[in-house]
Amino acid sequence: MTIVFDVLDGLKYFFIYMFSVAFVIFAINKLCNLPKELFRKLIHFVSFSSVIIMIYAANEWIAAAIIPVGVIIINYPGLIISSKNKKFTSLLSERRPGELKSSLVQLYGTMAGIIAICWGLFGKKELAIASILMWGFGDAAAALIGKRFGKHKVLRFKNVDHKKSWEGTAAMSFVAFAFGLASLILVGDIPFSNCLVAVIIAAPLAAITELVTKGGYDTVTVPLVSATVIYISYMAMGVA
Repeated sequence: MTIVFDVLDGLKYFFIYMFSVAFVIFAINKLCNLPKELFRKLIHFVSFSSVIIMIYAANEWIAAAIIPVGVIIINYPGLIISSKNKKFTSLLSERRPGELKSSLVQLYGTMAGIIAICWGLFGKKELAIASILMWGFGDAAAALIGKRFGKHKVLRFKNVDHKKSWEGTAAMSFVAFAFGLASLILVGDIPFSNCLVAVIIAAPLAAITELVTKGGYDTVTVPLVSATVIYISYMAMGVA
């Protein structure tokens, strides 16, 4: 029963958090008419940062991993209906049909898997937070910096989106490093020096993974690569 109550509490706090922060973002957008890409990334922020709520609301990893599955089950039917409304899809900046539904499943499905692997298998819940935030904030930095300041496009590699730039990739690496390190230090109990080494290795690999991943699947690949690299680094240093 403890797991059931943890899941219900987690869902309760999740929706309180989501609606509260989303309300603020929509209000700011109404007043200031934010750039479309910035508004889009702020909405993404509300979604991916909720991993913190899920983990801290649960006492066991099983409950924490079930919470994002519950989010999918609760929200998916609503998106099926709402996605038929052009005003709704335009408001949430849907770029292609079905994007909102696929993004919901990808993001929260990834959260469930990452929590199960990092907390359940590795026993390191800080890895779940770090890997999701490294992807979320890093991806936002890559998009915002890359589109605004990206003058050097990635043109030498066939399997890379040539709209992406080295400036965006560098921005992602830096931001992923900052949020990854902060997450490991604030949530975990591994010494600073070990965390620093692990994130120095993981951050650029996360950025490269985002660069070469197509079809929007970086939501899945980047957190998996980040968590795996950090844990392997911990093992190599004898602190796992």
